[in-house]
Amino acid sequence: MVLLGLIGCSPLAADHVMAWVRDDDGSYHIGVRALPELYDPVHMAGDLGTIRHGGRILTEKDGSGSYTGGIGMTVHATTDRIDGVDVAVPLDEDGLLLYSFYANLAAVRAAVEAHGVDVEPVFPMAGAWNPAVSPLFELAPADNAAYATGANVFMLLPDGGDRDVPLLANEGVIFHEFGHAVFHLLTSGSPESPPLVNDAASEAFYWQSSLHEGFADTLATLLLDDPAFIDVSIALPERHVDDDHAVADSDMLPATRADSGALLDDPYPLGTVYASFAWDLRVASDADTALGVVLDAVRSWSPAEAKDVDGAAYLAALLQSADAAGLGDAACASNAARFAVLAVPCP
Repeated sequence: MVLLGLIGCSPLAADHVMAWVRDDDGSYHIGVRALPELYDPVHMAGDLGTIRHGGRILTEKDGSGSYTGGIGMTVHATTDRIDGVDVAVPLDEDGLLLYSFYANLAAVRAAVEAHGVDVEPVFPMAGAWNPAVSPLFELAPADNAAYATGANVFMLLPDGGDRDVPLLANEGVIFHEFGHAVFHLLTSGSPESPPLVNDAASEAFYWQSSLHEGFADTLATLLLDDPAFIDVSIALPERHVDDDHAVADSDMLPATRADSGALLDDPYPLGTVYASFAWDLRVASDADTALGVVLDAVRSWSPAEAKDVDGAAYLAALLQSADAAGLGDAACASNAARFAVLAVPCP
């Protein structure tokens, strides 16, 4: 095998990349993926957007955001001819993660568009490789991805852990984070708009954060048809959506959380209940039908004002949408098992 010395050239002529590949059984291997969207693999520029190195992501108190100051990316790569196609082959772990992320982003865009969601306003989006962030932005120290609503930028962090599959390479993680972009687009109308609620001490803010996480997990689990997609990277059984998650008492509800005075709120437990409701619909039908129900519910519920961001109203929209899709009985049973505390009646 002869490797061509094209490191640093622009553009590197290849419409395939070497990256992490998710197999049908949910396992992963490193292989060749078609990625014509990435027209400059050396500088990480393509139809989906450009990834830059460093810079700073700012998130303001009103929920708006921006990304500034990143410098041009140079991926150390070469090309090879594999099975009749030209492949961009990264020469280090960082390049492998970046190619994997871009391929996962292309995959989730295509999957969401196939479900009738126009996500073109989101693209091209910025990508920030190992940026600085403002204190208001949630940050894990390494090996992660996050979507900053309002700034329409993906934060990408280098591999910092000994994982079987790095988080950036995990399709479900990128599908989840893109779910935040979809939910924000459907509820705010624009990827650059601030979120409807920016009062971090309000009940509506806690609803907003939990519903965001619930929708993001719903999108990932249903598109991949995998209730535990995260496990190949990190064991999080509390996020498995095929478990018996329920709002058993008021402690999980935003009114109680807002009154607690906690400096940091955890939106995932309540969000996982909503994602588990969606998985119940998948068990009663199929993943595509269940996701269609959820997308229709988000569109019909989409609140016009901050005061209307309410999980009970969203649950009512889910129940209505499920009933219209012929899944009323399954939705009503799931509602009774998981959301009894909310006391939202079935249609």
